[in-house]
Amino acid sequence: MTDIICSPGALQRFAAGLTEAAGADRDVAEEMGRHLVNANLSGHDSHGVIRLPQYFAQIGEGVILPAARPEILRETPVTALIDARRGLGQFSTAFALDWAVAHARQHGLAAAAIRHSSHIGRLGEYTERAAAAGLVAILTVGVGGPGLGGMLLYGSRQRFFGANPWSIGVPAEGGPPMVFDGSSSAIAEGKVRLARSKGAALPEGAIADGEGKPTTDPEDFYAGGGLLPLGGSVAGHKGYGLAMASMLVGALAMIGDESPGLWVSSRAEVQDARGRAGGVFLLALDPGRFGDRATYAGMVAEVLSAAKRAPCAPGVPEILIPGEPEVRMRERRSREGIAVPEATWKELAALAARLEVALPERG
Repeated sequence: MTDIICSPGALQRFAAGLTEAAGADRDVAEEMGRHLVNANLSGHDSHGVIRLPQYFAQIGEGVILPAARPEILRETPVTALIDARRGLGQFSTAFALDWAVAHARQHGLAAAAIRHSSHIGRLGEYTERAAAAGLVAILTVGVGGPGLGGMLLYGSRQRFFGANPWSIGVPAEGGPPMVFDGSSSAIAEGKVRLARSKGAALPEGAIADGEGKPTTDPEDFYAGGGLLPLGGSVAGHKGYGLAMASMLVGALAMIGDESPGLWVSSRAEVQDARGRAGGVFLLALDPGRFGDRATYAGMVAEVLSAAKRAPCAPGVPEILIPGEPEVRMRERRSREGIAVPEATWKELAALAARLEVALPERG
């Protein structure tokens, strides 16, 4: 299949235009376009515009409500419980991040929990933004329960978790922050979606089929299979533990909630939340409350520099810091453009025709 090359700006305007045409407010649509295209720019195409057909299918099912705006239900100087109201998750999480950054600067730390969110996109986007503001940030989005999500319960054939990713951002002096962003599964579901759109095989140890047998065919995932926990046959219990912790920390958002929705991906999940838990949890803290902020950022930079200078193993050209590949990819794709798989382009073209939004120019 042939990829279609688009300029980042044109693709961002297109994604925002589609979102606004679906009923979202202008600021919500612009945040969606910016977030999705920045994911593409960062090299995470699985969380970029390839997600739009999925989101629009959920909008059509009434699972995602594009006109919804987040609402603070409970607030103290350092905590906030936010209801995303089944709106677009990228906007509600950005809303929570802005709240947390402002309150962490004032009080030293701040935590926000978000209930009733849809998919929130690339987690590293949020922790990177917090680190750019000089703060340390920890973010997870986790859900779990019988039949929920795409990740298999460790030792079982049953789906029980979402990818339940974690991200941590740490500011560094004179350079980009350290940004870790990784799922509790061997790969995120978006990687399966991307491989399927390209007709490519998955790496071994990433998914299992409906019988629980390892496979590399992405179609097996959509035919009843599931993601395998991070660590595989040797250390899958670690990915399982991270997934469980993510789910239960995310469940802080659901305390006392009697409505049927949680972090959802289908109408069935909206209607039945029994035995399930999850949500989004974000923590931001000011390192300046533990000592001099500049001294800490300098210390981080020294450690990262020492890691870069470490001798490479055979066949490894250089040591990369978490977050560094994204910085490099953004520089490259900002110049060369973003490649959209042909299968995804056709889906976007169908959405554009239905909503009367012009496709971005190629090249």
